Amino acid sequence: MTRVLLVLLLIAAGCSDGDPEGLRLDDPWARPSPSVATTAAFFVTIENSSDVGETLVRATTDACRVTELHMSSMTDGVMRMQQMADGIEIPALTTVVLQPGGLHIMCIDKIADFAPDEELTVDLEFRDGTGSSHTESMNAVVEDR
Repeated sequence: MTRVLLVLLLIAAGCSDGDPEGLRLDDPWARPSPSVATTAAFFVTIENSSDVGETLVRATTDACRVTELHMSSMTDGVMRMQQMADGIEIPALTTVVLQPGGLHIMCIDKIADFAPDEELTVDLEFRDGTGSSHTESMNAVVEDR
């Protein structure tokens, strides 16, 4: 009986549709951007359900010639943006939200229109504490929020 239960548990685990790295990308989106604008930004909620920390080290997309990981913050009444050269940490068992006014993926020299309801693919490269890296893709919907 114990052997049968073990086999059933192994089969159930093999059928799981969970992400093997423990990361989940929720609600990816981008703001509409006027056609004359050269920049835009992507936002997403990243959930790390594993017991290993990850770092978002790079984002790439055909929608922009250059992408950078940024942090916006208010200093002395002035909004400032800083490139996160070492990436964005996603600690174990936490959720990190990339959102306006905070962490985000900056699109520089945009190619896509960033028109409402447009869907743009962004590839995110993550590195874990062992130095192993993997890429996750997200489809960001352009919408006014």
